[in-house]
Amino acid sequence: MSGDTPNTSNQQRWLQYAPKPPDRGDNSYDVFISYRSSDRSWAMALYDALKLAGWDPFLDQYDLVPGSDLETSLSEALEASSSGVILWSSRTRDSEWCKRERNAMRTLKDRTGTFNYVFAKLDNERLPLFAQSDLYLDFENSPEGPRGEKHLRLICGMKGAALASEAVAMAQQVDRAVNEALVAIQGAVDAENPDRLLQLGKTEEPDILASPAPVLAAAQGLISMGLYEEALEVLKHAGVHFPQSLRAKQLEGLALRRLKRYQAAIDVLSELKAAGHQDPETLGILAAAWDGRYQGSGKKLHLRRSRELYRTAFQGDPGDYYTGINAASKSLFLGESDEAARLATLVMPLVEAASDGEDFWAGCTLGEVYLLQNNLDAAAAQYQKVIDKHPAQIGDLAGTRQQAKRICTALELSDENIQKVLAPFELLDG
Repeated sequence: MSGDTPNTSNQQRWLQYAPKPPDRGDNSYDVFISYRSSDRSWAMALYDALKLAGWDPFLDQYDLVPGSDLETSLSEALEASSSGVILWSSRTRDSEWCKRERNAMRTLKDRTGTFNYVFAKLDNERLPLFAQSDLYLDFENSPEGPRGEKHLRLICGMKGAALASEAVAMAQQVDRAVNEALVAIQGAVDAENPDRLLQLGKTEEPDILASPAPVLAAAQGLISMGLYEEALEVLKHAGVHFPQSLRAKQLEGLALRRLKRYQAAIDVLSELKAAGHQDPETLGILAAAWDGRYQGSGKKLHLRRSRELYRTAFQGDPGDYYTGINAASKSLFLGESDEAARLATLVMPLVEAASDGEDFWAGCTLGEVYLLQNNLDAAAAQYQKVIDKHPAQIGDLAGTRQQAKRICTALELSDENIQKVLAPFELLDG
């Protein structure tokens, strides 16, 4: 291999075909990403991918201050952008939201003559009628985020440029390599094979390293299995190849927090927060690290700081059940049972459809809502469903068990009732 830097030898080998952003003029952003919270992970992956291609995107979770007037701020950010992309899926059938933002983009296109927008269709959900004549790209086969040929075509659509013919073969090669790696990673998680995950996560294969998705998926898999040091090894590798990846920093903070290296986790995540990244994921992991410090120090100020971070994030995105349920539990630990009950009530409709346990985190959250509501039988049954569906996620289940135990203690349940709630987790001890 030549003496090129990792970014040049891998991503730039095919991203050289991606059009550069348009002349921004007085605008602040190259592209405005429009999405709903249920598609946040895809939006975050798109944000990272556009950064790698040299574009400066606007993503509200990273660029807006919680508590600001959301509608006004979004409108101002859209007007300060040179192009737009709208994410659409079966999880986001809110056609009124879509119509409003699409019409605003159409107005900018008509007014400026240079503003371009594209729909990114994430699954087989048809575009709403008013958008069916608009330019769109189908990402149904890329649930982890944009990559390869479609990624290049998306950027071309935002620039209003054609994709160079010589780029297609290389981009399709990247697609195949990344897809094969993601399948292998999921297989390694299902087979509980950490050695394979570590191997895949530290790959030097150029086509795989053309996208951050496989490396980050391997790190996430290791974290879910409770192998945090190994995950940090993979994330160090990710930092070399994808130094601008926000998701890699978030996962680093999560792994450090799980290792009880709370100050290190707080340092990583506070830096993201100070840089303006105040999304629920960043604030949530940071809040968990402050809660860890509380458990080690006993200082209620640390616990209150944790609760305020969770509650602020939930106020900024009322559809984010993770921050909502944690704001509820931390309120209970602070002795604010009425606030805990209020927040749990707000979370319930966000997760009640996860009663089958298929969605790991939503299913765990539903169990926690039941527990906060003192519905102990329902809580135990829900935890059992999640464990039966996700037995390999040892690290994640251990964290869920610890949280359930803390809530039981705060509720002052009897030993018999605590045993009832925690009985499903005994399978993890074998």
